[in-house]
Amino acid sequence: MELFEVSDNLQDPILKAYQWIKEAQDQSVALPHAMNIASLNSEGKPSSRMVLLKRISNEGFVFFTDYEGNKGQQITDFPHAALTFWWAKTNKQIRIEGTCSRVSAEENDDYFASRPRGSQISASVSLQSSKIESYESLVQTSKIFEEENSDKDIKRPDRWGGFLVKPDSVEFWIDQSNRLHKRTLYTKDGTGWKTSLLSP
Repeated sequence: MELFEVSDNLQDPILKAYQWIKEAQDQSVALPHAMNIASLNSEGKPSSRMVLLKRISNEGFVFFTDYEGNKGQQITDFPHAALTFWWAKTNKQIRIEGTCSRVSAEENDDYFASRPRGSQISASVSLQSSKIESYESLVQTSKIFEEENSDKDIKRPDRWGGFLVKPDSVEFWIDQSNRLHKRTLYTKDGTGWKTSLLSP
């Protein structure tokens, strides 16, 4: 079972990233497509959190969020981000740095429509990162929204959608028992990629 959409004819290093994620999945790692994303706020201070990869192609890596939440606002204001995948079971990690852009409204609509109804309701009633009176009040708002829309399709909120992280560099790290870990760095070079080895 694929946890995210994969395009055909992936090129290195995108193909290698997919293969490493698939390896983690095959070894029954929980949420092998979970990745940390770090962004900067208006003061240049970093913040990071975990998100789920939803599409991978030669363009880059796609995840979905609330455009008006802290993460969405930071990326909109300063569209550079860093991603990290790490799996203890495979002793590997991938580090990606790149530029973010919003995906199309059509892709947002298609993906939102494919989500479980509970996820659609949550995205509709939760204004990500905003302060709430209480957790119970949020649950109550959710129940009211669900009742009011019980016989309707739920429309995607305009503030909810995806970002594409287009990589400028991708690093593959493999743990070694002698602590001389293997690090391979791919950097964007025109339409292709340049490869180099890094000291641990």
